[in-house]
Order: sequence, then structure tokens, then C-alpha cells
Amino acid sequence: MKKIFIVILFITSYSYSQITVSKKLEDPANKIVQKLTKRSQVWIAGEWTIEKKQYVWTQGYWTDKRPGYIFITGYWEKRKEGWSWVPGTWRKISIESWNNIYS
Repeated sequence: MKKIFIVILFITSYSYSQITVSKKLEDPANKIVQKLTKRSQVWIAGEWTIEKKQYVWTQGYWTDKRPGYIFITGYWEKRKEGWSWVPGTWRKISIESWNNIYS
């Protein structure tokens, strides 16, 4: 099962590397949507996604925390052909680290 996940992750990352731009795109105003949230939620910042072979801005949103995981925000990566967006992802961390962040 682990090998299948790695292949899927590679394919997903590879699809994003196919689109490059000559300079980083400016993020639109990326304000946190103010609403009553539970302490069990975190804000996921907006990011660039690919639609019809071009980058489109996707707004941020509130989501439930995932014990033992932290969300790593997406970023622009310099490549030989230009700049590509690397999407945000959830990364596993120790429960001790998670508790230090969210307590």
C-alpha cells in the first residue's frame, strides 16, 4: 500500500511541474475569512491550482485540525523553465510537536 501512495504522490507532484510561468504570480488578498470557528479548526491559506493548463487562485478555508499532522503551505519553486507552484500538503509530525503547536 505504501508503494502505491508514493507513486500517486509522484504523479500529483509531476502534474504541477508541467506548468511554469516566467515570474511568480502575485497572490490575491489572502485574508482569513472571519467567522466563528472551533478551536479544533485551522486556516488553510489560499493557493494556486491548475485548471485548463493555467494557474487559478483558490480561496483559503477553515478545516478541522488533524492530530499528528501540520499543514505546509504551498510555495513557488524556481525551475530551469521558470516558476512552478508546489501545492500545500499535510505532513506527519510527532504528537508532542503537534501538542506544542496547538496547545
